[in-house]
Amino acid sequence: MFGEQRRRLALLRTFVLLAGAGAVAVGAGQTVAGAQSPDPDLPPDCQRAVAFDPDDFDRSTRINNTFLPLKPGRQLVLEGRANRGGGPLPHRVTFTVTNLIKVINGVRTRVMWDVDENEGEVVEAELAFFAQDNDGNVWNLGEYPEEYEDGFFLGAPSTWIAGVGDAEGGIHMRDNPRLGDSYMQGFVPDIDFLDCATVFDRGLRTCVPVRCFNDILLTHERSPLDPEGGIQTKAHAPRVGIVEVGAVDDPEGETLVLVERNRLDRASMEAVRQEALKLDQRAYRVSEVYRTTKPIRPLPPPPSATAPVPQAPTPGAAAPSPAAQAPLAPTGAGPQPKSEPRSCYTSRRAARRAYRRAVRLVRARGGGRAMLKRVLKRMRRKACAERRRRCAVRPRECRPRRPVARGR
Repeated sequence: MFGEQRRRLALLRTFVLLAGAGAVAVGAGQTVAGAQSPDPDLPPDCQRAVAFDPDDFDRSTRINNTFLPLKPGRQLVLEGRANRGGGPLPHRVTFTVTNLIKVINGVRTRVMWDVDENEGEVVEAELAFFAQDNDGNVWNLGEYPEEYEDGFFLGAPSTWIAGVGDAEGGIHMRDNPRLGDSYMQGFVPDIDFLDCATVFDRGLRTCVPVRCFNDILLTHERSPLDPEGGIQTKAHAPRVGIVEVGAVDDPEGETLVLVERNRLDRASMEAVRQEALKLDQRAYRVSEVYRTTKPIRPLPPPPSATAPVPQAPTPGAAAPSPAAQAPLAPTGAGPQPKSEPRSCYTSRRAARRAYRRAVRLVRARGGGRAMLKRVLKRMRRKACAERRRRCAVRPRECRPRRPVARGR
């Protein structure tokens, strides 16, 4: 299967280059609506498809794109395997659309809450910020990904927010994607982040544990700054979103299929909201980039909507069946309630020094964002091992500090 995809990918790249050459050959005086002048800092097949303009997002949180709908309360759970070091391991990713909004670069964005688990252990909990422009394109305008190792909080070095520094948001899904379309999904020079997508195929059929889907749109995503990272394939089903993830020449080899498609009830949505707000609050302590933003807040209900009045249970009435309840939000995402994220470094200064050392090392080797993440994880694993050894010898130093009561 992947061999065939490689052959088709080579043909598609040739098609994209020829199409680009044809576009340049358009006669003088002719312009293509929405076309952008090429940026020499970006690869030819990873240009900005549409110019970003905050005034083009009148109803930005109403994301109803056919291939990437993001309606509050919808949750997709994908399971498979991924090699994060040590060989392929069971992997689970839960995408939840919250009812929260956050203003990014002058645009109201929908807050997504993503949780990645390896062998049942949370390795990443992320807030991602999406918005839809007036033409129906879905944009990604920022990410705050927290990383964990053996229950320890490692940090969020890959945080980026559009409009902060040189960070640029990008299109995650076009309104009417055509075969061969290529576009930039995000560009953050400060952390060597550049993601690009290409529409590889359309009209496919795929079957996953949930059910079979027709009219699949297949995209290929890659990072030109990390050529050894290979390609991640994503199958998008109409009115559903991502139903399958694959890999071509990707050392991580992440493969996922949709196993659950949930519609959360009010109690589950409240649990999701609380977890997302915890990440938002921690982000202001962890990330200097994130501190430039305003806190997220709930999306107010439409004027015509009225909240249902809670009714007292009727004596003798049967309780609702647990099986009929919508599934709750994934448990164990990040630090548990009433706990603080534990860093393996002795101080924030030590963590910053380690980050700067990793950046210098990666730049000296000519690596990109993926290499930086691998180097940081190795350094943090080493710091965690040293912390565990220190705690075994001097456990009193590793006890959480209790707040000191102040006199009234």
